[in-house]
Formats: sequence, structure tokens, C-alpha cells
Amino acid sequence: MSRDSSEERVAAPKCTFEVYRSEGDTLFLKKKYDNAILCYTKALELREKDLHCLLRRSCCYSSIGEIDKALEDSDAALNTSPDNHRGLLQKAEVLYNRGEFEYALMFFHRGHQKRPELHAFRIGIQKCEEAVKNSLHLTKGLQITEEGSEKFKAQMDEQPQKRPTVKTTQKTEKDKKSDDIPLHILSPAKSKAFFGYLYEDHEYLEKLVHQEAIKKWRTACSDEVKQIAKNGLNYLDARSQFWHQEKPIYARRKARPGKKMEKSREKEPTATEQSINIFQVLETLREIDQYQRHQQHDLAIKAAETLRQQVSQWTDAFCPNRLEVLANVNSMLGLSYLEMDRLEEALDAHEQAYALGHRCDLPEIVSHAVDNIGRVHAKKGEYQEAIDIWKKKLGDTKNDYELIWLNYEIGRCHLEMEQSHEALKYGLKALDLSTQIGDDAWQLNINVLIGQANLQLENRSEALEAFRSAHELAKTLSAEEAERAIMQVIDEFEETEFGVDTDSLTQDELLFRRSPALPLQLHFQRTKSRTDEYDSKVY
Repeated sequence: MSRDSSEERVAAPKCTFEVYRSEGDTLFLKKKYDNAILCYTKALELREKDLHCLLRRSCCYSSIGEIDKALEDSDAALNTSPDNHRGLLQKAEVLYNRGEFEYALMFFHRGHQKRPELHAFRIGIQKCEEAVKNSLHLTKGLQITEEGSEKFKAQMDEQPQKRPTVKTTQKTEKDKKSDDIPLHILSPAKSKAFFGYLYEDHEYLEKLVHQEAIKKWRTACSDEVKQIAKNGLNYLDARSQFWHQEKPIYARRKARPGKKMEKSREKEPTATEQSINIFQVLETLREIDQYQRHQQHDLAIKAAETLRQQVSQWTDAFCPNRLEVLANVNSMLGLSYLEMDRLEEALDAHEQAYALGHRCDLPEIVSHAVDNIGRVHAKKGEYQEAIDIWKKKLGDTKNDYELIWLNYEIGRCHLEMEQSHEALKYGLKALDLSTQIGDDAWQLNINVLIGQANLQLENRSEALEAFRSAHELAKTLSAEEAERAIMQVIDEFEETEFGVDTDSLTQDELLFRRSPALPLQLHFQRTKSRTDEYDSKVY
């Protein structure tokens, strides 16, 4: 029996699911993808269908070039939650990296229908359409004949014998079985066109592998160096094949004679370079978003400032949607400034986002900017300015959640200004909307606001009724801290005939925001203007 117990202890996991997932997230942010994969794998052994771990592991596989494994994880995530926008985005990105642009476009469109405010789906649609167009460019006049096909095969059979042997020994079994372009038989001129600016790196790695293979400079680390170089070659080959699918060699512009034209061509970015720029920008935006989620706003500000300075120096040719990127960066920068109480800088960043949103006709950016400008004014104590800004938006929005948020925030500002009748009016509007859509978390917040407004008006019975409703909702949501805080107010309320101090329930500092049942929902409602690419909250 003791031996069985010992075996059970050995078989038991060393850490909990939460520990493995948290460690994986930390390694993911540090871009240590191999180690992150191990952590997510252990977490998934404990909780097989966890959506977060599946999508993060898919991102890791995609980052190290394991596209098939990335696709498996994204499929598993969508099987768990078919309509999850994070899963749709990840599968679309994986399919794009796999070169299946039409299928990727389908998933980008599907995600855009679910979450039209997310710029990642719009950029994905744009780059897929461009890749499909490039793949079809200049092919209308091409006709493949049987004679031409036989001639091409004969040339392919002859060419490997004319190339140096160094080039023919660096392929894995997977490469030999591949139906893609045989990279090792390309002439140097075509290799340069195929690999682009990575040609010299590819040549260097091939020579390094060859030198290690013939043991020219044998050292204790030779085997490790050789394996790393081989992995690098395999990755470059895979990515170059993808870039060829994205923009084939025959579709690339040919340089025309004349020095001036050549110089202008050199300055003109290719579609591949533009795609790389977009990818790098999205990676940086995701990094900033992760910093903000982990409350590392100093790092988020540093990354956002660097990206803003970098994108400001770009031209429209280099990045066609650079102004849209700048608008998003300013919006995220403003949020971190706001959390760090750097209110003037936050206001400036959100006003820049507002101006760029108007200029580029980006209604969602404009909407978020208006929300956040109001929040900055409210945090500065300029409640009337915040009310004026938010009231202008009330007539322009039809989204129920946005209407609830606006009415609630306007009511809060009126309460801070001791305009209790107005606070109660907007609180009741918000409560009616939240009741219609059945959002208990919002009803909890709003009932506390209504209770506070009634206390200021000395409507004791109405205030007590509102607090009791909030208490019942807290129990329904298993929000223990909120339940205790509200119960304390009710007890004090019932023991005295006079008004009670409800400062402990002020929503700006919301005691029950730490409750395990509410942190995501309440944080989202209080900062709903933030663009969210990774959480499945309803906008």
C-alpha cells in the first residue's frame, strides 16, 4: 500500500494548472517560446480544453515556425469555442502563415463580423487580399503546355549536377518529400530573388553546416552549432517558401534601366516588407497590451512611445495604414498614462487619437477617444467637462453596453457634484438597459449608485431597496467581498435612523473589483474603450 502511495505521489503533477499557465504567460512575454510551450503543455495535461493555453501555445508554435502544430491548437480552440474571436484570429493568422490566403481571408472576415472594432481583423483582410492579388498577378497570359513542362523537368534533372555539392547536402527528409520549390537547385541569381535580404544569411548558414560536417574546425560545441544552423536553414527555407506564395518571383517588379529608376525602386518597399512591418507593429501592440493586462504600465508606456516615434517617421508608401497605427498607439498610450495618473499626457494622447480617427474615418477610434477623454476629465475632478463630452455621444450610439456605461458614468459624475436628482435619473436609465440585456454585474454597480443617490436625497426606503438588490446580485455572482461590503452598509443602515457613510462603496475605487467572480467584467466596464484582442468579452 505504501508503494502505491509512493507511485501516486510520483504521478501527481508537481504544480497546479494556474502555476503552469502563469509561468507559460511569463515566458511567452519574454519570447522564450520553447519553454513556454512546455509550460502550456503541462497545463493542458491538467485542463485539456483550456482556451487560453491552446491559443497561446498555438502562438508559440507559429513563432518558431511549427505551423502544422499551431494549426492543430487553433482548431482545438475553435472546437471548444467556435465563435471565440481570439480563436478565429489565431486560426486566420496560422492559415496566412501557411500560405492558404483564401482560407485565412474567410476566417478574418468571420472574425471581423464578430468584432468589427478590432483593427487586427481589418489588417488581416487587407494583407490576405494583397497576397491573393500578388499570387495571381501577371499570370493571365501564362499557359502551361506539355512540351514546356517536359523541358522544365529535363532542366531540373540537369541542374543539380552543375551546382556545388555544398548546396545539395543540407536538406532534411521532410524537404526532400516536399512538393514546394526545390530550393537547393535554384541558381544563385534566383536564390537571391527568392530569399531577398536573407540570402546572405542563408549562404552563411549553409557554409557553416558544411564546415561542421567535414569537421574542418571541430570543437566541443560543434554538434550543437551544427544543429542550430540546420534549424535556422529549415526555418529560412520554410519562411521563404511562404514569402514566395505571398508574392511570387514572377509577380515582383522588374527593375528598369536607368540609375534614377533603380534608386527609386530600391526605396520602394515590397509587399513582403510591408507585411513584415505590419507583423512587427501587431507584435508590439500585443506586447503593449500584455504589459497593460499585467499592470506594467511603465513598460507599456516605454514600448508605446518607441513605437509612436518609429511609426511617425514612416511614409505612406512604407506603411499605408500608418495613421491608423498611430491612432491605436496613442489610444493605448493614453490608457497607461491614465493608470499612472499622468493626466495631462493622457489627455494629449487621447486627443491625438481622436484627431487621427477623424482624419482616417475610423469611427471606433473616435468613439474610444471620446470615452477616454471623458474619463481623464472625471479623474481630474472636472466632472462637468466629462458630462458634456459623454452627453454628446449619447445620441450617436446604439450599442446597449455603451449606453449603459455612458449613463452610469454620467450618473457617477452628477453624484460627485452632489446633483442627486440627475445622478438618480441616469442611474435608473442605466439600470433599465442592464435589466433588459440581463447583465447582473452591471446591475450590481448601478444599484449601488442608485442607493447612494437616494441617500443624498434622504430617500431611505428607496436606498435600502437598492442596496438589498445589490446584495442579492452579489450573492448570485459569488462576489464575496462585494457581498460583505454591502451587507455591512445594510446592517448599519437598519441600526440607525440617520444616513450612513457609503464612501466604502464609491465605484471609482470599487471595493468588490478584487472579487474573484468580477474582476474581468468590472474592469472591462470601467475601461471599455480599451481595444481587446485576447479576452472574449462582449463589446
